[in-house]
Amino acid sequence: MNVKLSALLVLCAVLSGCKSTPNYDYDQSVNFSKIKTYAWIINHSTNTKPAEFYQSEINKKRITTAIDNELLAKGLQKVAPDKADVLVNYHTAIVVKNERGLSNTHPYYWNFGHGFHSSHFGLNMRLSNIDSQYKAGSLVVDFINPNRELIWRGAKESRIVRRALPTERADKIKAMVANIMTNFPPKT
Repeated sequence: MNVKLSALLVLCAVLSGCKSTPNYDYDQSVNFSKIKTYAWIINHSTNTKPAEFYQSEINKKRITTAIDNELLAKGLQKVAPDKADVLVNYHTAIVVKNERGLSNTHPYYWNFGHGFHSSHFGLNMRLSNIDSQYKAGSLVVDFINPNRELIWRGAKESRIVRRALPTERADKIKAMVANIMTNFPPKT
């Protein structure tokens, strides 16, 4: 019984480590508590083909709206660029990634019954490697001081779901932005 409980606890620990956290970095010499206002730099660079389906004006609007809402919730006020304490920009990239998995190639090749070496259970399965490709999208949010120096950057990558509904895309963007912005401003 103790062996089964130990194995379950190890599995839970491994799976809890799989939670995806955003990647972020910041200039530790900056006093982020003084930042009260922001403005946008209209310079959305993309690392994809111009005709990429996901790089649309609709998604650009979703991203900027989600970032605006997060900053508003944090108490920052949107102002003109010449009056802002910090300037905001974002970048996106879509890359094709490879993935390898295992699959049971014969659905009727499961064998339950008396196993080997005095065990009472046996399981046989024929597994094969399956290689596939998928698209992953990255969102990078930058905060730049008025001198055009980067002071904070956060990023998150997520698998792109093909044929997602517009509401699902909007919800995914909101969740990604909220996840990235959890560490802004940094606790110094």
